[in-house]
Amino acid sequence: MQRQQHRRKNWSQIILWIVLAVALLVGSGFIVLHEALRPAKTAASQTVAIAKQKAGVNDAHGFMTYNRQQSYYAVRGHNKKKHPVYVVVAKSTGHVTTLRQRDGKSKSAILDQVWRTQKPQKVTNIGLGLRHGQPVWEVSYLNQRGNLCYMLLRYKDGSTAQAIQNL
Repeated sequence: MQRQQHRRKNWSQIILWIVLAVALLVGSGFIVLHEALRPAKTAASQTVAIAKQKAGVNDAHGFMTYNRQQSYYAVRGHNKKKHPVYVVVAKSTGHVTTLRQRDGKSKSAILDQVWRTQKPQKVTNIGLGLRHGQPVWEVSYLNQRGNLCYMLLRYKDGSTAQAIQNL
């Protein structure tokens, strides 16, 4: 009888320690995830603030990143005249470029084009930035074989500026 009580007590302690260890691991995972996402959240909030301050965009949203020779952050919204625009901010210099949506292809039009022409399994990223001073859409995706592919499409007409297949 005493032996059974002793065994139950030992099992109770073991289960308690296992539960505590799992809780500690889950809590640590949430902390690591939160810290890992902080730079992106900071970049997004700074880009929104810059779009409001320097480009007069009052409803900035849809944060995007572009990473080539230079990194850019972009948001979309409406300017003071209520025209839809994209605001592109150079990460290193803070230089702001405002693009009217009517002067080029929208994010959704570019995505439609990529889905229609490339038939990817999954689009992994789309961002707006500048290449040689010209606005381009950067699209990365997984093709039908699961290989990473990459396209730069000109903002003005959606034509291909660069394509890299099967990375």
